[in-house]
Amino acid sequence: MKAVCCFLFLSLLSIFSYPSSSIPLNNAFAAAITRRHLSTPKETDPPPDDLNCEIETDAHLNFPNPRLKKAYCVLQEWKKVIYSDPENMVSSWEGADVCSYKGVFCEKALDDPNVVTVAGIDLNHGDIAGQLICKLGLLTDLAIFHINSNRFCGIIPESFSKLTILHEFDISNNRFVGPFPDVVLEMPKLKYLDIRFNGFEGGLPSQLFDKDLDAIFLNDNRFSSTIPENIGNSKASVIVFADNDFKGCIPKSIGHMTGLDEVVFANNELTGCIPEELGMLENIKVLDLSNNNFVGTLPNGFERLKSVENIDIGRNQLIGKVVESFCTLPKLLNFTFSKNFFDGLEPKCEKPMKAELFLDDRENCLPKKPNQRTEKKCSPVVNHPIDCKSLGCKRPSRKSDEESVKRKPRQRAPPKPKPPPPPPPVQSPPPPVHSPPPPVFSPPPPVPSPPPPPPSPPPPVFSPPPPPPPVPSPPPPPSYADVDIPEYIGSRYPSPPPPIHPGYN
Repeated sequence: MKAVCCFLFLSLLSIFSYPSSSIPLNNAFAAAITRRHLSTPKETDPPPDDLNCEIETDAHLNFPNPRLKKAYCVLQEWKKVIYSDPENMVSSWEGADVCSYKGVFCEKALDDPNVVTVAGIDLNHGDIAGQLICKLGLLTDLAIFHINSNRFCGIIPESFSKLTILHEFDISNNRFVGPFPDVVLEMPKLKYLDIRFNGFEGGLPSQLFDKDLDAIFLNDNRFSSTIPENIGNSKASVIVFADNDFKGCIPKSIGHMTGLDEVVFANNELTGCIPEELGMLENIKVLDLSNNNFVGTLPNGFERLKSVENIDIGRNQLIGKVVESFCTLPKLLNFTFSKNFFDGLEPKCEKPMKAELFLDDRENCLPKKPNQRTEKKCSPVVNHPIDCKSLGCKRPSRKSDEESVKRKPRQRAPPKPKPPPPPPPVQSPPPPVHSPPPPVFSPPPPVPSPPPPPPSPPPPVFSPPPPPPPVPSPPPPPSYADVDIPEYIGSRYPSPPPPIHPGYN
């Protein structure tokens, strides 16, 4: 199956908590993954006929075992559809020694320790252009598949469902398209899923949150559904939804995710009030709800977040007082609530007890505080509180001036300049109107001579609206200077590498 849909998109920088440099795999790392997490022997059902891989090999090529010969066949077929390799990552893929290929890692097979097989592929940060082939599904001993920060495009082949012992699947920062790749739901051993910075769209399958995943990175795609109600079934420690188009409320079942360390909903279209159930995430360290459409007052119960270090609820439409239960959290270091409509601070938020606690209170409605909104902007929101119970997950009808322009400025197409009216004959009749008197007094003479050359009068007419060049220049593309966009939109979360889990090294 060949992918058919490639497109360009911006790869954005990072300012948040995950590392931005690539940590290449080595044989010890690959071995640790396979032994620690993939101890159950794999099934060895033969692949379907359409995945048979036969390739003519030179007579002098000798392979230690059939699995490495099959891997040679698959990698040579994949190499054929790689049409740009600026870092020369696949140029070394020659000869029978598959285990020496750059980015290919071998280890003893789980079901037969006497057989060496390909256990991992890591082509991170190669800037490789190409696509995935269905025959990659024949590499059924793969425990890790990392191809982040390349230019692979198209869709994920269904044959990847044959990778039944795959533990880490990282295809982030590429150009894949289509709906959520359901094939990952058929990988029973998968723990780490990273598909961020691609062009996936549509909805999320609810089955995703029933899988035993530890990390789920979905950010910077084009997902536009609501968040499935069964999110609370997930055992993940990290989930990032940022920079998509998710709508509706945060499901209340999220309170069941007691093992969650970080959850990021930033830069979506989520609505309703902040659910109290978030206060049940006692192990959470990072909670980011920024740049959505949340309304109402701050919920109760957040005093239980004893481990949280960073809370960002900025760029919403929250009102009321900033309560002490937030500002007195024991490990909190950064609390951002800027660009809301808070009109009061409880005493311990006015003067934090910890000097190391940073509070960002800009552009609220706080009296006697600098850098606040004007009364004109505050009044329509502050004086019309929201009833969260009656609102549900609907989006409130009122909008502040700022909120109405803060979302998705890139969708605003610059106005097309009106084409200049052609200098058609419509402009030329007037001149003859001023010159008819002469012909009236000299009817006999030839008509052409009295109104001497008709071309001469027009010059004054054509010169005022001179050539079209000036016309395109007046309406330059909009600068969007009036749109208040944070510097970090779309660049919070870097593409991999994945975190190194304890016990891997």
